[in-house]
Amino acid sequence: MAISFKSQRLTVIEITEAFDLSNHTYLLERIPQILSPAVVENLPPYFHRIDSSEQAQTWLKRMLLESRLLQVLAEDHELIGFLFAYVENDMYAHIGYLLAEEYWRRGLASELLQGFIDEVEKSESWLKLIGGVDQSNIASAKLLKKLGFIERPSLDRNVVFYEYTILHPQ
Repeated sequence: MAISFKSQRLTVIEITEAFDLSNHTYLLERIPQILSPAVVENLPPYFHRIDSSEQAQTWLKRMLLESRLLQVLAEDHELIGFLFAYVENDMYAHIGYLLAEEYWRRGLASELLQGFIDEVEKSESWLKLIGGVDQSNIASAKLLKKLGFIERPSLDRNVVFYEYTILHPQ
């Protein structure tokens, strides 16, 4: 079942296979604006240099093949970011998120992740959420710790991994 939820200032909706990309020019135009150099600085290479609707469509198709992708909408329904979950063995979800630069430092990432955690505790059977954070991304590391993620040892010196154990209602 598709993940979707609302928080105080955000609406988050999963993009599913039924989503028709050809009818969504706004989404394809907005992706390059969101994936600015500052936003993708610490992300894998395939997030970089998305400068056109065609490149956005390629990126979007890849993300949909590899993960569950959720679009993040502001109160005015503007697309402001994405949350993605790479699900492993239906037990673990490696998560990532990004918000357009103009929406940083407003508490929206915290609101997004807390809403996501609350929703997946009710709707998914996953046991853990795992977030990898570049060593230089201090804000994301602080956010994950604040939300109850625990730092785990890593062989990669550039990335720190954090785990959140999902508490399912009894």
